[in-house]
Amino acid sequence: MHTRGSIIESLQKLGVQPGDLLMVHASLKAIGPVEGGAETVVAALRSAVGPSGTVMGYASWDKSPYEETLNGARLGDEARRSWPPFDPATAGTHRGFGLLNQFLVQAPGARRSAHPDASMVAVGRLAETLTQPHDLGHALGEGSPVERFVRLGGKVLLLGAPLNSVTALHYAEAVADIPNKRRVTYEMPIAGNDGEVVWETAADFDSNGILDCFAMEGEPDAVETIATAYVQLGRHRDGIVGSAPCYLFDAQDIVSFGVSYLEQHFRPTPVVPLREGAEPSCEPSG
Repeated sequence: MHTRGSIIESLQKLGVQPGDLLMVHASLKAIGPVEGGAETVVAALRSAVGPSGTVMGYASWDKSPYEETLNGARLGDEARRSWPPFDPATAGTHRGFGLLNQFLVQAPGARRSAHPDASMVAVGRLAETLTQPHDLGHALGEGSPVERFVRLGGKVLLLGAPLNSVTALHYAEAVADIPNKRRVTYEMPIAGNDGEVVWETAADFDSNGILDCFAMEGEPDAVETIATAYVQLGRHRDGIVGSAPCYLFDAQDIVSFGVSYLEQHFRPTPVVPLREGAEPSCEPSG
């Protein structure tokens, strides 16, 4: 049974310091049994960064209609009428991004951004700065909380989460100067001033595959590909927290590496038509 004290000690050994801005991706299952459960993990993270630090997570929304409205798909009229609008104060979090985020949302002083599908939660000194504003069309790229997190010198902490969890690398995808980046459209229900639900359409980069070759089922996406290559450089910290293997990345460094990786490997090249039946490849072009 792990304790708050043992988790704090492990975080400090990993390299977490007072005043740090951490974006946390966690697997509570990987961490193992903790005295007091997920609330203790949140308390340990907050203690490790101290009163001058900030902890951030990717909350999203458990009722996000992203898939149901993706690229022109449309919900039926009754479903649209009954779908609740996003409310940062009461909305649940997407379990696919980790249960810990729900406990971050519930933490005293937590702030949550207004983008329904890419909603971020932060608690600590920079919480308001990170989460506001967050408009549709700026999910994870320019103008997003992720951009502010990177520019403010944040650190990415994987607590037992896999390398494909590094959300900050979606920012690298958005700003990298490469051709043929995939974009998507989707609709989100927003509460209007008169209380009625307004469905607003957003256009953004495809976080499920920034290039066709990174959107192939069963193959690594760009985030996992870049993070794996970055780890091989040895510019990170790693260790064990609870029972979980963990990584600590400097956000500016891994994002800069990600942008360079994409621009160096997928820069414009002469177009060569695919052979009939051939699949797009993410083999580096140079």
